[in-house]
Amino acid sequence: MELEANINQYLNSLSLQHLAGIELVTELQQKHLAHYAFSSINAMYGERLLLDPLPLFERLVDHKQGGYCFEHNKVLFLALQQLGFSVRPVLARVMLNGNPANPRSHRMTVLQLDGEQYLVDAGFGVKSPRLPLNINQALTIQGRQTYQVQTAENTVKVTLLEEGEAPLTLYHVDLAEVFESDCEVAHFYSHQHPDAAFVNNLVVSRITDCHRYLLRNQRYFEWHECDGSVTEQEIESFAQLEQLVRETFLLDTPQDIVKSVYDKVLTRAANKPVDR
Repeated sequence: MELEANINQYLNSLSLQHLAGIELVTELQQKHLAHYAFSSINAMYGERLLLDPLPLFERLVDHKQGGYCFEHNKVLFLALQQLGFSVRPVLARVMLNGNPANPRSHRMTVLQLDGEQYLVDAGFGVKSPRLPLNINQALTIQGRQTYQVQTAENTVKVTLLEEGEAPLTLYHVDLAEVFESDCEVAHFYSHQHPDAAFVNNLVVSRITDCHRYLLRNQRYFEWHECDGSVTEQEIESFAQLEQLVRETFLLDTPQDIVKSVYDKVLTRAANKPVDR
């Protein structure tokens, strides 16, 4: 009953208008991206991030501390499940660096609805699709983004196509059966291993109807997708960072945690080898 109440609180926070079907799933994904920021702050701080539903909802929804794929997409999965949709978790290899041997370190959801299968993903940071991707539809246009979907045997390859940019493969999704224990193992590596990307890099993002906001270490970016413009600025102080965290990314992460992470960013930058 407590989990049901937590899910209802989460759904109420999004003020959903649609009542059923793919329209409801689409609205849920869009509003989740706008209300709940992607964030590596807790992972970089070093906390053990439990995926048990109650602490997960408390951290992500009640305390608005943000999270990454294993947190966001589990919340979304549990909500879709409670709403009566046929869903299951899957894991994907992140392909942003082009290495086909990357581990399966990204959680997302497969939705089966009206004879179609969709990928639902609210946890891929600034590159997250705003809408579910039909795996039987070769191209899906979402604003200025076009997502190419290629299905072969039990794998789905998703590539981002943007005007003026080289095609960027986002991930290879493995459609094989996945258990929560599989997600726990990948999650543990992703937020506890000393070499994991989110343990070593500050990454915060939020996506609204017309904007994609990204904070990466000491750089802040805004993509204004309605007019195509981009702004970029250097983060030069903790006060500037904290203002962005609170006002742009809508996070309530405790100040001491944010300050600790900012200090780590500065230390890593100071120790980074200089190219000669």
